[in-house]
Amino acid sequence: MKKNILIVLGIVLGFLVLSYAYAPEVLSGKVVNQSDISGWRGMVQEKIQWDKEHPDDPALWSGSMFSGMPTVSFSSRSKGDLTNPVYCWVFGIAKRPVSFFFVALLGAFLLLLALGLQPLIAAGGAVAVAFCSYNMQIIQVGHNTKMMAIALMTWVLAALVFTYRKALQEGLSTRRRLACIALGAALFGLTVSFQVKANHPQISYYLAMTILIYVVVLFVWMLVHKVSQKYFWIASVLLLVLGLGGLATNAVEVMPTWEYTPYSIRGGSTASNEDGEAKGGSKGLDIAYATSWSYGWEELPNLLIPNYNGGSSSSRLSLKSNSVQYFRKAGQGNLLSISKGMPTYWGPQPFTAGPMYMGAITIFLFIFGLLYWKGREKWWIVITTLLALLLSLGYHFLWLTKLFFVVMPLYNKFRTVSMILVLLQVMLPVLGFLMLDKIVKDEADTKVLRSRVLNAAGITVGLIVILASLQSLFGSFVGPDDAGSPEAFIMALASDRVAMLWTDTARSLVLVIGAAALLFWGVGKKPRRLPAALLVCVLVIADLFLVGKRYLNHDSFIEPKDFNSQFDKRPVDEYILLDEDQSYRVADITSSVFNDSHASYWHKSIGGYSPAKLQRYQEYVEAHLKSELASLLTPLRSVKTIEEAEEVLPYMEGLASLNCRYIIISGNTKPLRYKYARGNAWYEDGSGRIELDHYTPNRLSYSFSSPAGGKAVFSEVYYPAGWVARLSDGTELPIGLYAGGTDELGPVAGGLLRCIDLPAGDGKLTMSFEPKSYARGEAVSRASSLLLILLLLASVVFMVVPEKISEKKQ
Repeated sequence: MKKNILIVLGIVLGFLVLSYAYAPEVLSGKVVNQSDISGWRGMVQEKIQWDKEHPDDPALWSGSMFSGMPTVSFSSRSKGDLTNPVYCWVFGIAKRPVSFFFVALLGAFLLLLALGLQPLIAAGGAVAVAFCSYNMQIIQVGHNTKMMAIALMTWVLAALVFTYRKALQEGLSTRRRLACIALGAALFGLTVSFQVKANHPQISYYLAMTILIYVVVLFVWMLVHKVSQKYFWIASVLLLVLGLGGLATNAVEVMPTWEYTPYSIRGGSTASNEDGEAKGGSKGLDIAYATSWSYGWEELPNLLIPNYNGGSSSSRLSLKSNSVQYFRKAGQGNLLSISKGMPTYWGPQPFTAGPMYMGAITIFLFIFGLLYWKGREKWWIVITTLLALLLSLGYHFLWLTKLFFVVMPLYNKFRTVSMILVLLQVMLPVLGFLMLDKIVKDEADTKVLRSRVLNAAGITVGLIVILASLQSLFGSFVGPDDAGSPEAFIMALASDRVAMLWTDTARSLVLVIGAAALLFWGVGKKPRRLPAALLVCVLVIADLFLVGKRYLNHDSFIEPKDFNSQFDKRPVDEYILLDEDQSYRVADITSSVFNDSHASYWHKSIGGYSPAKLQRYQEYVEAHLKSELASLLTPLRSVKTIEEAEEVLPYMEGLASLNCRYIIISGNTKPLRYKYARGNAWYEDGSGRIELDHYTPNRLSYSFSSPAGGKAVFSEVYYPAGWVARLSDGTELPIGLYAGGTDELGPVAGGLLRCIDLPAGDGKLTMSFEPKSYARGEAVSRASSLLLILLLLASVVFMVVPEKISEKKQ
């Protein structure tokens, strides 16, 4: 027992060393240059700055992106959640991305131990799970919440498997069995809490699907084998209750998100609905948008051969490659820089950071398991794998995706359907290393085992050769994005893609043959089996490390000061910030206005980037703002000075109504001041005065004066879930959705802005953002997290104390 504990502790320490070995750059203080984190930093800057100065009044709304939106869509909140410090400690063990690797390794290790693998083989399986190439790709671009959620999937599954295996384990006393079930269910609740806390609902959804499949398959297996269901139902009830408890610990985040979702682009069109919620229009994402990133049938082989479709949309090629030589002959300089960003991907997706390569050896072991594994785990894994493969195809297998859009709750809220392939990162290694563990323990004679090794290897090798040959014979090696490039460059690129295919084909063949040869040798004698299996694990490490380094490598790391320098003030920012008015907006047309949030770092922008922006605003962008910004270019071509440019700008309804005061046309020159910006508020009939006195993210204070009163329009986006308007005497006034109208300048915006009927005379008005979901969520989080912690402690006591008392009596 003591020896096993020491082995496990050594493995855990080894995981930490391995994680640092992959990313040693963090030891010198470097960080990953993550483009999506850059975008996130821009969108969240106003909240970060405000919260730092006002910790007791955190920003729940921000005006920095899309003319204003709730912060819940891009910033999490944990007040009241007592499990959050433990979660932060888990991911604070080391710097990112080392902590990501370590958490993923440890979770996969626990899952494989729960399935009964010996520790050393389980450690190899953990590497196969944690270092899949997709993880490196999402870390490199900055999908940190996704990586955290993926890393925690195996923690949840480990607790689930442990609970059910103890529920069905023969030879345990009733007390011991119940104690194990209680402990497993409590750990399940805690890991569910962590997984949801990672704040990537799509990964959590796929995990929930996996859990459901596991439970259903286990139940059917029990029926077929006529196994007693008593403890199964006890375990199931406890898992359900404590799993919901784990979810509830995140209520302070989940409830505001749930409140916001119907008003976001995840909720669907706002058509026929006056409050902006997707009740009258379509619910969920448009299926064409949701399936934009669908895996193609022709891409699936890259699970086994990484460069089957050219790798990533921006790959590094040798200076001797045909593509780089094309630029050399064309007289281009800086060939080294050019070689690092070649468009080698030629598959059906719009673009990609790389293939979902699972490891050639992992797939060899998986095929081995398909052929010879007899346990009940096989069918849960096979069903989950097959379903994930088919759903990842999206519009290439549309009837199934449509069925899930209609039948499965919430499925239509998610985009990038190919993401479901992350389930294979767990399923394939689990079955593969179950089989590897079985080879070590199997009592079959050498002849039988060697025959099985050869069968599995033959199928895998044959599959690699056939897939590569089919691609070589029938693949075009030309992608949609190649259109418009010179013919000579397209031909050079195609020849490089062919070379990439065959290089990786040879690589996969060598790995599979090498792993098979080790096993063939190892099964010859019992003492050689474990060493042979461990050498296979070493090959797995080498395989995944080398492929992973294609996407997350030394070049991906930079000094923190270099990362932060992208937010340095430009001359144009300095100029705009001289304007000390309380609130006005900016349009930065030097970048993609509605897909870039850098302008939001310093200013209140009409644009930004968010995959969950307000649906009402998105509709307004499509109907007005895109065409207005495009129309700016024509008059600007004929002017020579800033002053001339300002004079020729036409009145544009959207920009004027959103109080867009400045238009950035260059980072190094003055901005254009848009003279038609209407201000923060105005009376619809033009009679009277209303001015913004004070701006904070959560509160807007106005002074107004009008002899007759009337409808005031505000250059603020309408959002019904939380905004409250009050006069100085406390009287609440309803906030409406402005339907639009005209004035002396022309039409004004409709269907986007807030409006309020103000009384006659002089007065003060305050609009405050007070969503009740936060207070309710905080209370639920506090109660559920306290209960979960108490139940976890009680289950430990219930499991340990009786054994100690029993020992004393003896």
